[in-house]
Amino acid sequence: MSSENTWVNFFSEFSKSQGPFIQTLTIAFPDLSSSQFRVCSYLKAGYNTREIAEEMNLSVRSVESHRYRLRRKLGVSGSENLAMHLHSLH
Repeated sequence: MSSENTWVNFFSEFSKSQGPFIQTLTIAFPDLSSSQFRVCSYLKAGYNTREIAEEMNLSVRSVESHRYRLRRKLGVSGSENLAMHLHSLH
């Protein structure tokens, strides 16, 4: 299955339980790229960096770069866990 089909299937299920998170994320951070939005969604669902890389057909290093840029864009400090920050968004 392609990464696009995997994403569509994941997002269909994810949006059923995480609609408020999706709405909050898109309103608060409208300039997120589609890849950054995907990484946020996978993190919120509990995926680790390696799992996200597999789902998105990227290298682990690419996902780490996405995470770094997300931290800056979302204003998450170096001492704060990005996934935990995303879990705090409703």
